[in-house]
Amino acid sequence: MNSVTDDLLFKLVFSDERNKSALIHLLSSVVGFKIADVDIRKTEMTPEFIGGKESCLDVLATDEKGRLYNIELQKQNDIHMRERSLFYWSEVFYKQLDKGKSYDLLRKTICINILEFKLMDDGKFWHTYHMREDEAHELLTDLEEIHFLELPKMKEFSKKNPITWWLEYLKNPHSKAVERIGEFEPVIKEAVKMFDVITSDKKTQELLRMKEKGEHDFNSAMKSSRLEGRAEGIEKGIVKGIEKGKKETALSMLADGLPVSTISKYTGLSTYEIQSLKSR
Repeated sequence: MNSVTDDLLFKLVFSDERNKSALIHLLSSVVGFKIADVDIRKTEMTPEFIGGKESCLDVLATDEKGRLYNIELQKQNDIHMRERSLFYWSEVFYKQLDKGKSYDLLRKTICINILEFKLMDDGKFWHTYHMREDEAHELLTDLEEIHFLELPKMKEFSKKNPITWWLEYLKNPHSKAVERIGEFEPVIKEAVKMFDVITSDKKTQELLRMKEKGEHDFNSAMKSSRLEGRAEGIEKGIVKGIEKGKKETALSMLADGLPVSTISKYTGLSTYEIQSLKSR
């Protein structure tokens, strides 16, 4: 495992409490101010926001000031990435308020999208967006902030730009570039050690194996569907391949006595789905 640009591995690495210092440093590097502490939160999205189905964000955290951070890693080129990011931002922002609570309780919500493909038609690897008035460019509110970081456009790290250190780390934690960065930045060096600890864990290896199997089943189903010309087969292939992998992993984790909350965190299955597996 030479890269952290797998969405599941990214989630396992940066949502691990033992690696919290890395998450804090990464977030601080993006937003431009020092974050003292973060609370890593559950990442299930509510069914009403996604057509009655549950989904999971990659990494969701709250800092000591109550600001919310959603980090998404996208490996496959998605032409709707802009819309997807805004959708996820609205979900995280919306969920802050319970019914009847005042709007002044809303806190800044920041979405960070790390992309393994080029999205913008320019040479910049980092774009930041806010809501502004068209002519005067006056900021409507500071509660919204969205970042896009395009890995292919970042050619080499800069000692003056910490976010480039993390992009090098994501590309390959054991690269020569990351080794050089670790010589002057201890948190990167420690993050490499944590990557090795997390990826050597048997549960992590099993999760990644099942994910790879699910993706293989999905790709096979897609190929068969194209050959047969049946659009409905694509959706069935997605569900059968990926969901089967998740459930098999969940059953294995249940057999090992892991709590339902932990299984939900690492497989993306809802607690209800896991409880249903237990009752079989």
